[in-house]
Amino acid sequence: MFVNPVSKASCEIYNRPLSPRQNTLIFYTSHAHILLSFQKKSKTNRLPRYYTNAASMTPFCCLCLPSLMRKLAVKERGNMSRLSVSSIKLIPFLNDDTKYDTDLVNWVYQIVYTRAVESPDGDLKIVPMGDMFNHAGEYPEIEPSYDEEGNYYAYTTYDIPPNTPLRISYGDPTNPSFLFARYGFLDDTTPATFCKLIPPHINKEMEELGYCQKRMLFYKTGDVSDEVWDVLLYQHLSSTKIGDKRMLMTSHREGDYETKQMLHEKYYGETSGLLLEHIEGFIAQLDKLSGKVEGRSVEEHPRLPLILKHNQFVRDTFMTVRNRYFGY
Repeated sequence: MFVNPVSKASCEIYNRPLSPRQNTLIFYTSHAHILLSFQKKSKTNRLPRYYTNAASMTPFCCLCLPSLMRKLAVKERGNMSRLSVSSIKLIPFLNDDTKYDTDLVNWVYQIVYTRAVESPDGDLKIVPMGDMFNHAGEYPEIEPSYDEEGNYYAYTTYDIPPNTPLRISYGDPTNPSFLFARYGFLDDTTPATFCKLIPPHINKEMEELGYCQKRMLFYKTGDVSDEVWDVLLYQHLSSTKIGDKRMLMTSHREGDYETKQMLHEKYYGETSGLLLEHIEGFIAQLDKLSGKVEGRSVEEHPRLPLILKHNQFVRDTFMTVRNRYFGY
Protein backbone atom coordinates (compact mmCIF):
# COMPACT_ATOMS: atom_id res chain seq x y z
CA MET A 1 0.00 0.00 0.00
CA PHE A 2 1.34 3.42 -0.94
CA VAL A 3 0.99 5.93 1.91
CA ASN A 4 1.63 9.60 1.40
CA PRO A 5 4.73 10.69 3.37
CA VAL A 6 3.09 14.01 4.28
CA SER A 7 0.65 13.42 7.12
CA LYS A 8 -2.30 15.27 8.57
CA ALA A 9 -0.90 14.41 11.97
CA SER A 10 1.52 17.34 11.75
CA CYS A 11 -1.44 19.70 11.77
CA GLU A 12 -2.97 18.00 14.76
CA ILE A 13 0.06 19.09 16.80
CA TYR A 14 -1.23 22.63 16.40
CA ASN A 15 -4.86 21.57 16.90
CA ARG A 16 -6.04 22.90 13.55
CA PRO A 17 -7.40 21.29 10.37
CA LEU A 18 -5.58 21.02 7.08
CA SER A 19 -5.85 24.14 4.97
CA PRO A 20 -6.63 23.86 1.23
CA ARG A 21 -2.97 24.60 0.57
CA GLN A 22 -1.89 21.75 2.86
CA ASN A 23 -4.33 19.39 1.14
CA THR A 24 -2.70 20.36 -2.14
CA LEU A 25 0.70 19.61 -0.62
CA ILE A 26 -0.44 16.10 0.33
CA PHE A 27 -1.53 15.47 -3.27
CA TYR A 28 1.66 17.03 -4.62
CA THR A 29 3.95 14.83 -2.51
CA SER A 30 1.98 11.74 -3.53
CA HIS A 31 2.49 12.71 -7.16
CA ALA A 32 6.23 13.22 -6.65
CA HIS A 33 6.61 9.97 -4.72
CA ILE A 34 5.11 7.88 -7.52
CA LEU A 35 7.20 9.69 -10.13
CA LEU A 36 10.28 8.77 -8.13
CA SER A 37 9.12 5.15 -7.99
CA PHE A 38 8.69 5.15 -11.76
CA GLN A 39 12.13 6.70 -12.15
CA LYS A 40 13.47 3.73 -10.20
CA LYS A 41 11.76 1.33 -12.63
CA SER A 42 8.68 0.63 -10.52
CA LYS A 43 5.94 -1.56 -11.96
CA THR A 44 3.46 1.33 -11.86
CA ASN A 45 3.78 1.53 -15.67
CA ARG A 46 1.33 -1.38 -15.89
CA LEU A 47 -1.55 0.90 -14.92
CA PRO A 48 -3.99 2.22 -17.57
CA ARG A 49 -2.76 5.08 -19.72
CA TYR A 50 -5.99 6.40 -21.19
CA TYR A 51 -8.34 8.62 -19.19
CA THR A 52 -11.62 10.32 -20.02
CA ASN A 53 -12.03 12.65 -17.04
CA ALA A 54 -12.04 16.44 -17.12
CA ALA A 55 -8.28 16.82 -16.66
CA SER A 56 -7.71 14.78 -19.85
CA MET A 57 -10.05 16.82 -22.05
CA THR A 58 -8.99 19.16 -24.81
CA PRO A 59 -9.97 22.85 -24.59
CA PHE A 60 -12.58 22.24 -27.31
CA CYS A 61 -14.09 19.39 -25.27
CA CYS A 62 -14.62 21.82 -22.39
CA LEU A 63 -16.54 24.15 -24.72
CA CYS A 64 -19.05 21.36 -25.40
CA LEU A 65 -19.99 20.96 -21.72
CA PRO A 66 -22.83 22.70 -19.82
CA SER A 67 -21.76 25.63 -17.64
CA LEU A 68 -21.36 23.79 -14.32
CA MET A 69 -19.56 20.82 -15.85
CA ARG A 70 -17.42 23.16 -17.93
CA LYS A 71 -16.41 25.04 -14.78
CA LEU A 72 -15.38 21.75 -13.16
CA ALA A 73 -13.43 20.70 -16.26
CA VAL A 74 -11.53 23.97 -16.57
CA LYS A 75 -10.66 23.79 -12.87
CA GLU A 76 -9.41 20.21 -13.18
CA ARG A 77 -7.29 21.03 -16.23
CA GLY A 78 -5.83 24.01 -14.38
CA ASN A 79 -4.99 21.89 -11.33
CA MET A 80 -3.19 19.32 -13.47
CA SER A 81 -1.22 22.01 -15.26
CA ARG A 82 -0.27 23.71 -12.01
CA LEU A 83 0.70 20.57 -10.10
CA SER A 84 2.16 18.58 -12.98
CA VAL A 85 3.71 20.73 -15.64
CA SER A 86 4.89 23.63 -13.48
CA SER A 87 5.54 22.46 -9.93
CA ILE A 88 7.08 19.05 -10.61
CA LYS A 89 10.01 20.72 -12.39
CA LEU A 90 11.07 22.21 -9.05
CA ILE A 91 11.64 18.85 -7.36
CA PRO A 92 15.41 18.30 -7.00
CA PHE A 93 15.40 14.50 -6.59
CA LEU A 94 13.71 13.89 -9.96
CA ASN A 95 15.96 13.79 -13.01
CA ASP A 96 15.30 15.90 -16.09
CA ASP A 97 14.12 12.92 -18.15
CA THR A 98 11.32 12.46 -15.62
CA LYS A 99 10.48 16.09 -14.89
CA TYR A 100 10.29 17.16 -18.53
CA ASP A 101 8.34 14.15 -19.77
CA THR A 102 4.94 15.86 -19.85
CA ASP A 103 3.04 12.72 -20.82
CA LEU A 104 4.58 10.80 -17.93
CA VAL A 105 3.98 13.58 -15.39
CA ASN A 106 0.36 14.03 -16.43
CA TRP A 107 -0.19 10.27 -16.39
CA VAL A 108 1.10 9.99 -12.82
CA TYR A 109 -1.14 12.92 -11.85
CA GLN A 110 -4.09 10.90 -13.14
CA ILE A 111 -2.98 7.84 -11.17
CA VAL A 112 -3.03 9.79 -7.92
CA TYR A 113 -6.17 11.73 -8.74
CA THR A 114 -8.30 8.76 -9.76
CA ARG A 115 -6.89 5.94 -7.60
CA ALA A 116 -5.79 7.46 -4.29
CA VAL A 117 -8.28 7.56 -1.42
CA GLU A 118 -8.26 9.75 1.64
CA SER A 119 -8.05 7.87 4.92
CA PRO A 120 -9.75 9.11 8.12
CA ASP A 121 -6.49 10.76 9.28
CA GLY A 122 -6.37 12.85 6.11
CA ASP A 123 -3.55 11.01 4.34
CA LEU A 124 -3.73 9.79 0.75
CA LYS A 125 -3.32 6.08 0.12
CA ILE A 126 -3.24 3.94 -3.00
CA VAL A 127 -4.27 0.45 -1.95
CA PRO A 128 -3.42 -2.44 -4.30
CA MET A 129 -6.63 -4.32 -5.15
CA GLY A 130 -8.60 -1.77 -3.12
CA ASP A 131 -8.12 0.72 -5.97
CA MET A 132 -9.71 -1.79 -8.35
CA PHE A 133 -13.24 -1.50 -6.94
CA ASN A 134 -15.65 0.16 -9.36
CA HIS A 135 -18.30 2.67 -8.36
CA ALA A 136 -21.77 1.76 -7.14
CA GLY A 137 -24.55 4.29 -6.89
CA GLU A 138 -26.93 4.04 -3.95
CA TYR A 139 -26.10 0.52 -2.73
CA PRO A 140 -22.37 -0.29 -2.74
CA GLU A 141 -21.40 -3.84 -1.81
CA ILE A 142 -18.18 -2.76 -0.07
CA GLU A 143 -17.49 -0.30 2.74
CA PRO A 144 -13.76 0.48 3.19
CA SER A 145 -12.38 0.78 6.69
CA TYR A 146 -9.03 1.32 8.43
CA ASP A 147 -7.65 -0.02 11.70
CA GLU A 148 -5.61 2.02 14.18
CA GLU A 149 -2.39 1.24 12.29
CA GLY A 150 -3.81 2.49 9.00
CA ASN A 151 -4.35 -0.92 7.41
CA TYR A 152 -7.12 -1.03 4.80
CA TYR A 153 -10.05 -3.45 5.11
CA ALA A 154 -12.93 -4.00 2.70
CA TYR A 155 -16.14 -5.11 4.44
CA THR A 156 -19.28 -6.23 2.65
CA THR A 157 -22.39 -4.20 3.44
CA TYR A 158 -24.81 -7.12 3.05
CA ASP A 159 -24.89 -10.86 2.32
CA ILE A 160 -23.65 -10.86 -1.28
CA PRO A 161 -24.78 -13.67 -3.63
CA PRO A 162 -22.36 -15.32 -6.10
CA ASN A 163 -21.37 -13.49 -9.29
CA THR A 164 -22.19 -10.08 -7.79
CA PRO A 165 -19.72 -7.25 -8.56
CA LEU A 166 -17.91 -5.76 -5.56
CA ARG A 167 -18.13 -1.96 -5.65
CA ILE A 168 -17.61 1.04 -3.43
CA SER A 169 -19.04 4.55 -3.57
CA TYR A 170 -16.88 7.18 -5.26
CA GLY A 171 -19.16 10.00 -4.17
CA ASP A 172 -22.70 11.38 -4.10
CA PRO A 173 -24.80 9.25 -6.52
CA THR A 174 -26.94 12.31 -7.35
CA ASN A 175 -23.93 14.23 -8.66
CA PRO A 176 -22.98 12.52 -11.96
CA SER A 177 -21.15 15.65 -13.15
CA PHE A 178 -18.61 15.31 -10.32
CA LEU A 179 -18.07 11.63 -11.09
CA PHE A 180 -17.59 12.43 -14.77
CA ALA A 181 -15.19 15.30 -14.05
CA ARG A 182 -13.01 13.37 -11.63
CA TYR A 183 -13.18 9.77 -12.79
CA GLY A 184 -14.26 10.01 -16.41
CA PHE A 185 -17.42 7.89 -16.48
CA LEU A 186 -21.14 8.53 -16.59
CA ASP A 187 -23.17 6.72 -13.95
CA ASP A 188 -26.33 5.60 -15.76
CA THR A 189 -27.81 4.30 -12.49
CA THR A 190 -27.91 7.69 -10.78
CA PRO A 191 -31.47 8.39 -9.61
CA ALA A 192 -31.25 12.15 -10.03
CA THR A 193 -29.08 15.06 -11.06
CA PHE A 194 -28.57 18.64 -9.91
CA CYS A 195 -31.27 20.79 -11.50
CA LYS A 196 -28.64 23.32 -12.75
CA LEU A 197 -30.58 26.21 -11.24
CA ILE A 198 -27.89 28.74 -10.34
CA PRO A 199 -29.30 32.10 -9.14
CA PRO A 200 -27.13 35.22 -9.56
CA HIS A 201 -26.93 35.53 -5.78
CA ILE A 202 -27.38 32.76 -3.22
CA ASN A 203 -28.09 34.11 0.26
CA LYS A 204 -28.32 32.43 3.65
CA GLU A 205 -32.12 32.14 3.50
CA MET A 206 -31.91 30.21 0.24
CA GLU A 207 -29.34 27.89 1.80
CA GLU A 208 -31.66 27.52 4.79
CA LEU A 209 -34.41 26.40 2.39
CA GLY A 210 -32.04 23.74 1.09
CA TYR A 211 -30.15 25.30 -1.79
CA CYS A 212 -27.18 23.02 -2.49
CA GLN A 213 -26.32 20.73 -5.38
CA LYS A 214 -27.10 17.48 -3.59
CA ARG A 215 -30.64 18.64 -2.63
CA MET A 216 -31.73 20.71 -5.66
CA LEU A 217 -32.58 17.68 -7.76
CA PHE A 218 -34.40 16.59 -10.88
CA TYR A 219 -35.19 12.88 -10.68
CA LYS A 220 -35.16 10.45 -13.59
CA THR A 221 -38.79 9.69 -12.69
CA GLY A 222 -39.68 13.29 -13.56
CA ASP A 223 -40.11 14.43 -9.96
CA VAL A 224 -38.61 17.64 -8.62
CA SER A 225 -37.24 17.88 -5.09
CA ASP A 226 -39.07 20.04 -2.54
CA GLU A 227 -36.00 22.25 -2.26
CA VAL A 228 -36.30 23.30 -5.91
CA TRP A 229 -39.91 24.38 -5.40
CA ASP A 230 -39.00 26.21 -2.18
CA VAL A 231 -36.20 28.17 -3.86
CA LEU A 232 -38.35 29.03 -6.87
CA LEU A 233 -41.08 30.29 -4.55
CA TYR A 234 -38.55 32.29 -2.56
CA GLN A 235 -37.18 33.87 -5.75
CA HIS A 236 -40.66 34.89 -6.88
CA LEU A 237 -41.72 36.30 -3.52
CA SER A 238 -38.44 38.21 -3.10
CA SER A 239 -39.36 40.46 -5.99
CA THR A 240 -43.12 40.65 -5.52
CA LYS A 241 -44.49 39.80 -2.05
CA ILE A 242 -42.09 40.54 0.79
CA GLY A 243 -44.71 39.77 3.44
CA ASP A 244 -45.37 36.32 2.00
CA LYS A 245 -41.62 35.75 1.75
CA ARG A 246 -41.36 36.33 5.50
CA MET A 247 -44.28 33.93 5.99
CA LEU A 248 -42.47 31.32 3.90
CA MET A 249 -39.31 31.58 5.98
CA THR A 250 -41.21 31.51 9.27
CA SER A 251 -43.23 28.46 8.27
CA HIS A 252 -40.09 26.70 7.10
CA ARG A 253 -38.24 27.39 10.34
CA GLU A 254 -41.16 26.36 12.51
CA GLY A 255 -42.01 23.26 10.50
CA ASP A 256 -45.45 24.67 9.65
CA TYR A 257 -46.18 22.47 6.64
CA GLU A 258 -49.78 23.67 6.15
CA THR A 259 -48.83 27.35 5.79
CA LYS A 260 -45.93 26.51 3.52
CA GLN A 261 -48.14 24.31 1.33
CA MET A 262 -50.75 27.07 1.17
CA LEU A 263 -48.12 29.45 -0.22
CA HIS A 264 -46.99 26.89 -2.78
CA GLU A 265 -50.57 26.38 -3.99
CA LYS A 266 -51.23 30.12 -4.08
CA TYR A 267 -48.23 30.83 -6.30
CA TYR A 268 -48.01 27.57 -8.23
CA GLY A 269 -48.72 29.31 -11.53
CA GLU A 270 -45.76 31.61 -11.02
CA THR A 271 -43.30 29.01 -9.72
CA SER A 272 -44.22 26.46 -12.37
CA GLY A 273 -43.66 29.17 -14.98
CA LEU A 274 -40.18 29.78 -13.58
CA LEU A 275 -39.52 26.05 -13.63
CA LEU A 276 -40.60 25.70 -17.26
CA GLU A 277 -38.54 28.73 -18.28
CA HIS A 278 -35.46 27.18 -16.66
CA ILE A 279 -36.05 23.77 -18.26
CA GLU A 280 -36.59 25.20 -21.74
CA GLY A 281 -33.54 27.44 -21.47
CA PHE A 282 -31.25 24.65 -20.36
CA ILE A 283 -32.47 22.21 -23.03
CA ALA A 284 -31.78 24.87 -25.65
CA GLN A 285 -28.28 25.34 -24.20
CA LEU A 286 -27.61 21.59 -24.39
CA ASP A 287 -28.78 21.43 -28.00
CA LYS A 288 -26.49 24.31 -28.91
CA LEU A 289 -23.54 22.65 -27.20
CA SER A 290 -24.14 19.33 -28.92
CA GLY A 291 -24.32 21.12 -32.26
CA LYS A 292 -20.71 22.26 -31.83
CA VAL A 293 -19.52 18.69 -32.19
CA GLU A 294 -20.65 18.33 -35.81
CA GLY A 295 -17.69 18.00 -38.14
CA ARG A 296 -15.17 17.57 -35.34
CA SER A 297 -12.71 14.69 -35.40
CA VAL A 298 -13.17 12.06 -32.72
CA GLU A 299 -9.52 11.08 -33.21
CA GLU A 300 -8.50 14.62 -32.24
CA HIS A 301 -11.05 14.85 -29.42
CA PRO A 302 -11.70 11.25 -28.32
CA ARG A 303 -13.76 12.24 -25.25
CA LEU A 304 -16.49 13.86 -27.36
CA PRO A 305 -18.73 10.73 -27.52
CA LEU A 306 -18.77 10.52 -23.72
CA ILE A 307 -19.46 14.25 -23.44
CA LEU A 308 -22.41 13.88 -25.82
CA LYS A 309 -23.66 10.97 -23.73
CA HIS A 310 -23.42 13.11 -20.59
CA ASN A 311 -25.29 15.98 -22.23
CA GLN A 312 -27.96 13.61 -23.50
CA PHE A 313 -28.41 12.11 -20.04
CA VAL A 314 -29.01 15.57 -18.57
CA ARG A 315 -31.31 16.50 -21.47
CA ASP A 316 -33.37 13.31 -21.06
CA THR A 317 -33.81 14.02 -17.34
CA PHE A 318 -34.95 17.58 -18.05
CA MET A 319 -37.33 16.35 -20.75
CA THR A 320 -38.82 13.82 -18.32
CA VAL A 321 -39.41 16.56 -15.74
CA ARG A 322 -41.02 18.76 -18.38
CA ASN A 323 -43.30 15.94 -19.45
CA ARG A 324 -44.20 15.15 -15.84
CA TYR A 325 -45.34 18.68 -15.03
CA PHE A 326 -46.26 20.21 -18.38
CA GLY A 327 -47.31 17.25 -20.51
CA TYR A 328 -44.87 17.51 -23.41
